[in-house]
Amino acid sequence: MKTLILFTTRHGCTTKAAGLLQARMGQGTDAVNLMTDSVPELSEYETVILGGSIYYGGIQKQMTEFINKEQSRLASKKIGLFICAAEPEEKARKELEGAFPDVLRTRAAAADVFGDELDYSKLSLPERLIFRAVKGKSKKGKGLSLEKIDRFAAKMLM
Repeated sequence: MKTLILFTTRHGCTTKAAGLLQARMGQGTDAVNLMTDSVPELSEYETVILGGSIYYGGIQKQMTEFINKEQSRLASKKIGLFICAAEPEEKARKELEGAFPDVLRTRAAAADVFGDELDYSKLSLPERLIFRAVKGKSKKGKGLSLEKIDRFAAKMLM
């Protein structure tokens, strides 16, 4: 089963999450950053996993544009959905719901929030100020949940 992980990232957390997921999915899994790489032909893949990070309550526009453009082709694939988000579990779940359209969420074999990991040094000055106002002096996220990534991969491999 050939799998494609398509993701968007701003500061690298989703890149790390996609890499961890790719390792668990095994051989035949490709990971592509929609913000920097060209998308391979979707017809080559049986499974497509979409992931991104949440900033200011929404997923990156590149992911939204891709989904809007390819929604009919995605309908024939086994789908997985994930986000990286720093909010508490209940709010992060709502962000997951808001990040992807109902038609994909209801068909998804797996959908989850993997957590967050922030490299404070990669933030712009305005982002640092906002982050500090929201999170206080802490410069770390809670980290990515390897347990959630493992469970997600197991569901996708069923």
